[in-house]
Amino acid sequence: MKNTILYYYGLININITMYKDKAFIKCKEDVYVFQKIYDAKEVMQQYEFTKNIAEYYKFVFNKDNSIITPYNFNQYVLLKMNFNKVDLISKISNPIVSSKQDLYSPWVNLWIQKCDFVEYQIVHISGKYKVIDESIDYFIGMLENAIAYLNYNLSNDLPKLYIQHKRVSEKDFYNPLNVKIDSRERDFAEYLKLSFYNNQYNIMEGINLLKKMKFSRDEKIRLIARLLYPSYYFDLYEKLINNEDSEDNLKKVVVKTTEYENYLKQIFDILNTTNDLPYIHWLNP
Repeated sequence: MKNTILYYYGLININITMYKDKAFIKCKEDVYVFQKIYDAKEVMQQYEFTKNIAEYYKFVFNKDNSIITPYNFNQYVLLKMNFNKVDLISKISNPIVSSKQDLYSPWVNLWIQKCDFVEYQIVHISGKYKVIDESIDYFIGMLENAIAYLNYNLSNDLPKLYIQHKRVSEKDFYNPLNVKIDSRERDFAEYLKLSFYNNQYNIMEGINLLKKMKFSRDEKIRLIARLLYPSYYFDLYEKLINNEDSEDNLKKVVVKTTEYENYLKQIFDILNTTNDLPYIHWLNP
């Protein structure tokens, strides 16, 4: 890898630390990450979204004036990192508006595809992972509830779009490969999930945040649907079946299902101040 970095970027006297499909590179006072990519078209879009935003890691162009570099029969990018502290609450409360409407993918289509794929997949892994066998029906049910809840939107208009994140975390917030164009409820919902699963949630903080955002009815419905969508479970599910994680971490999500239902009910009650949101009957008996 050192020869590749030298050949394409001219970096010498470097120290490399590997972590999964990433290489962290120290060169003098600078730190870079050499990261495998899976969709070159998406990466080019992410470059365009973030190239003029100071906080984000910067793509480094190689000797061929490209941000994409071949290595071991795969494609990689080199990102110059920064270590700016991120105030997640401030950032998700004030997202950057995007005009890239053609890059928006409606959640309902993606979630239906996800549901179909997982239902196909579990036929082939049945009996291999006890934690999946005992929990998958519940979380597929959550996913189906999320899809159904989106149908309560009154408007078919395209939502206002912003720079959002595939997953919200302090560690990867400024990594441009974590960026996508979406409605503002995405980051907000993922932040609420992050707070819950990290045992850092404070319901009074949640009330203040939700008041500050001033969500419309349709935005509230998308937020609730996003909270119903069990992203944490399916992220860990995929890592487990790809031999990238153990069953123990997935169990930590499974054992908190009742607690998460209570958390979701609290958020629903906060959002439903005017009593105009459709009830989730199994959540509000």
